Amino acid sequence: MSNQKRERNNHLVAITGAAALLAVAANFAVNALKNRRKKKDLLGSDVRVNISRSEISRLADRIIAKLKEVHDAVASVPLDKVTYANTILPLAELEAQQFPQVQSCVFPKLVSTSEDVRKASAEAERRIDAYVSSCRDFQKIEETVGHRQSADSALVYKREDVYRVIKAFAARGEWMSSEAKCYTQCLIRDFEQNGLGLTITKREELQRLRVQIDELSKRYISNLNDDTASLLFSETELVGIPPEFLKSLDKAENGKFKVTLRSHHILPVLELCKVGLTRRIVAVAYGRRCEVNFSILESLVQLRHKIARLLGYSNYADYAVNHRMANSSSKVFEFLEDLSASLTDLATRELTMLKDLKKKEEGDFPFGVEDLLYYVKRVEEQQFNLDFGALKQYFPVDLVMSGILKICQDLFGLRFEEIVDAEVWHSDVQLYSVYDLSSSELLGYFYLDLFAREGKYGHTCVVALQNGSFVNGARKIPAALLISQLQKEAGGRTGLLRFSEVVNIFHEFVHVVHHICNRASFARFSGLRLDPDFVEIPAQVLENWCYESISLKLLSGFHQDITEPIKDETCTALKRWRCSFSALKLKQEILYCLFDQIIHSTENVDMVALFKHLHPKVMLGLPMLEGTNPASCFPQSAIGYEAVCYSRIWSEVFAADIFASKFRGDLSNQSAGMQFRNKVLAPGGAKDPVEILLDFLGREPSIQAFVDSKTQSGF
Repeated sequence: MSNQKRERNNHLVAITGAAALLAVAANFAVNALKNRRKKKDLLGSDVRVNISRSEISRLADRIIAKLKEVHDAVASVPLDKVTYANTILPLAELEAQQFPQVQSCVFPKLVSTSEDVRKASAEAERRIDAYVSSCRDFQKIEETVGHRQSADSALVYKREDVYRVIKAFAARGEWMSSEAKCYTQCLIRDFEQNGLGLTITKREELQRLRVQIDELSKRYISNLNDDTASLLFSETELVGIPPEFLKSLDKAENGKFKVTLRSHHILPVLELCKVGLTRRIVAVAYGRRCEVNFSILESLVQLRHKIARLLGYSNYADYAVNHRMANSSSKVFEFLEDLSASLTDLATRELTMLKDLKKKEEGDFPFGVEDLLYYVKRVEEQQFNLDFGALKQYFPVDLVMSGILKICQDLFGLRFEEIVDAEVWHSDVQLYSVYDLSSSELLGYFYLDLFAREGKYGHTCVVALQNGSFVNGARKIPAALLISQLQKEAGGRTGLLRFSEVVNIFHEFVHVVHHICNRASFARFSGLRLDPDFVEIPAQVLENWCYESISLKLLSGFHQDITEPIKDETCTALKRWRCSFSALKLKQEILYCLFDQIIHSTENVDMVALFKHLHPKVMLGLPMLEGTNPASCFPQSAIGYEAVCYSRIWSEVFAADIFASKFRGDLSNQSAGMQFRNKVLAPGGAKDPVEILLDFLGREPSIQAFVDSKTQSGF
């Protein structure tokens, strides 16, 4: 994730050619060296790094003991003596004080070079989780299937004695501030979503239902992971597949190639195979795998509806969406249907282009959904002169990171200083302090652990180490960790990034900036503990910088093999490629989002009939592949995104509105950047995200800018 600015407007306008770009990079590097500081004790940070296995265990013991001590103290307050100071404040300060301690126990499992420490870290997390009612207190944002998920839950209690005391305080209505009121309401909601407020019988039923859901969800995913089905094809049936890919496939005894029903096999075949029948066979097999999962999803949906009714909701979708930015299932339906309708004209033109190309290449065979990936790829090859393998040469790791840091500093009025002798867990790790550029106020810290190594967590993500908050009148300084698996320089040659890695690292770094710029007073609303429908919006806004010529040149550079900067026409092609066939792709995603929303808002739905009905309606008449059953292989609805699959599109749409309204045409607009920092990044989770957007945009957010942006491919 990332945020952007320019060095100086007048300086940037003058940048032309390789020499000027080198000068900018060199100037930034010199300034960075000047700004380096030597400091081991981090002011305002309680994060501990490099703690041993035994220290992790002892720290976990102290955390659990302190949790019990504070909970017992709050529970002992007589109901007629409750005050903010003896009820809410101790819980808020406990959360702020213990969060960095918990993270100090937990994050080593992701990054430590010692297997013993990683095991101790995982065990500490398990023990702490067991005390806080099996609810994670480990906050991270990690990459999942084409999506990013926020897993930032607060401590969720099940102690009825603590709940009664908090309810008694809330009944008095004596709020210290609007944020304190919101915090109290969130605590009550956490209790009540865990059954407090229900009779003991209903509470026990709720627990049984959740155990069943957990078991079924795991079984659904396990079935997909354990599926070993494969298809056999001759070489002539795989015409168009690159020889190096064919060499990677196992062969059966009859000499045919074995294509497993895994995405790393399926996608190359659907994108590259010239044989239409092969594509259809593969698509049908992939769409009907794990048919046993169909009944599991039916059971999951029924159990979720039961939970929703127990908790006072008419259906599970309303329960899942109620406390999110979208607010209601009906609002989600309206959003998805309006967006789908707005994309229909463009999607129709895109589909006509694909159908015409198939007719030209394969004759009168009807066009099906199995042809989408192949013909999209064919048109993109014809329309865009992009070699993504060759593009890597423009993105050396060091220059990309320097560009990202510079863009974010300039756009948001920040100053980053590297702490050169900081205590870290590996020599590759860098630590930076973050200051406000004008006041020199210390705002936070971030660690960069970017390069691959054995035993390290395998995805790119941001981990909150300490959230900003106030404890005893003093501010806790936020700290975050950005983890990735980039390839290091080897053999004297610079490590190079794929363009997708550039976008991903930029996106994630914006999450780091958001975490640090969040100025909420309560740890519960600090860092990235935000509405899940909102948390991705800032990072998606800044992704646009990766597709604009002036900023893309700042993110790229040259090394021993490259003597000139990335060309303007390449930048333009990347921007058009980003939008190519976006209407069709989005309609496919909307199809699944509608399916997810309908099954979770209506009981006893015939899922097969529903999908057969929705598919041609959304996909411009293209029927669902006969014999497939998408419900059996739709993991997002099984675990993690049930009833909220819409959220990725939701945040992308409103990010497009922000970019078009405030930054398009002037990426170095520091005034807009500072407004974005102060009005969008700073408020934190206590402020309604809709109000945040209204305040920043000066109007209701709209889908129109997003729809308009999809026409930039020129199709």
